[in-house]
Amino acid sequence: MIELLDLQQTLHAFAACNDDDEVYGSFGWVHATDDDLREARLWLPSSSDEALDEDGARSAASAAMGLFPYLEPATFADVLDVQKRQRPLSSVQDYAQALAYYAQFDAFQQVDGIDVALGEATAEDQAAARDAGVGAGIFASFDLALNACPEVQVKAAAQRVARLLEIPVGDALARCRALPLLLGEALDRRRAQAIKDDFADIGATLQVRGYKPFPWMEAPTLR
Repeated sequence: MIELLDLQQTLHAFAACNDDDEVYGSFGWVHATDDDLREARLWLPSSSDEALDEDGARSAASAAMGLFPYLEPATFADVLDVQKRQRPLSSVQDYAQALAYYAQFDAFQQVDGIDVALGEATAEDQAAARDAGVGAGIFASFDLALNACPEVQVKAAAQRVARLLEIPVGDALARCRALPLLLGEALDRRRAQAIKDDFADIGATLQVRGYKPFPWMEAPTLR
């Protein structure tokens, strides 16, 4: 069954992935109706085989719904990433324009004054995005800090910190006695959850701050 999405729902589907590898493994192609992306309906088949027939043309089911191959998922994600890197507080309409530009010209839309390949948003724009709880990439990210640990588990915490930060256990022990201690920044969901679970096993308390992929979304959380 073909589940049709609007553009915002499609952005959310990409943002729900852990990383680029999950994008590659989750979507076979991005299909869209032949409309302005802000009004179009999109489809994210789980594989290319589902989306295309043996000759590489669109399947009969997608053709019947007016769907056409739009962009490969990796390219779609790259366009979102470049747009966000240049304008981290971009709106759905901004992403629609960036995607339409790429689909037409096979090139990333460039923001005036920013190098499309290497450039990023201004420091002010990046700070504004961070203050708004928006992370750097198109996936959820997390900052973790060790805030408290039972005294009887300080050595166990130090061993975990030493492995995580790749520092001597002695240094880790000193840091665990002078909390809070930053454990990681901009971690993907799986990595952040694994660290949180590891410290939860010894009764340690972590402060978790989640950064959302897009400004209109709710802040992400861990279990």
